[in-house]
Amino acid sequence: MIFSAVALVAFSFAGMANEIEEIEISKSKIETETNCNSYAMSSTIAESQYYGYVMTSVQFASSYSFYYNSCVSANNSGYTLLKPVFIG
Repeated sequence: MIFSAVALVAFSFAGMANEIEEIEISKSKIETETNCNSYAMSSTIAESQYYGYVMTSVQFASSYSFYYNSCVSANNSGYTLLKPVFIG
């Protein structure tokens, strides 16, 4: 009977330790994720300014979509997203 009580307490603490570890991992992932809306908007504007032209709505939507999807992909993969580099 005493052995059962000790085993129950030991397994309860072991289970709680796993939960704490999972929470810490998910919390750190959230802190490293990039805000994709802000990233896509600033990258699209930076691209337009770098090349010195005003984008049409179709060009803007295409560029925004590219940067947004790249950001979401990086967040899902756990990669750090870098600012875009434009080559003229």
